[in-house]
Amino acid sequence: MAPTEWLGLFAGLIATCAALPQAIKIIRTGRAEDISLTMFLMAFCGAVRWAIYGWLEQAPSIIFWNIFAMIQFSVIIMLKLKHTTKDQG
Repeated sequence: MAPTEWLGLFAGLIATCAALPQAIKIIRTGRAEDISLTMFLMAFCGAVRWAIYGWLEQAPSIIFWNIFAMIQFSVIIMLKLKHTTKDQG
């Protein structure tokens, strides 16, 4: 594997895991009213496009981390929707 690919894998790890503490906090507290749904929807859409770009460019680090990001953003979006519905009902 090329050194630049290793750099991409490490950069992806740091960037993608940036939202992980938010997901953990929502799970622990059961509260998501201060979370921006729009931000995470935009981040999800961006990750989808980056994953497609990575596939077209055959860049495994871009593909891998953006699929991981899509999963993470999906979980946060679902938690936001779940806890927002619960708070309103």
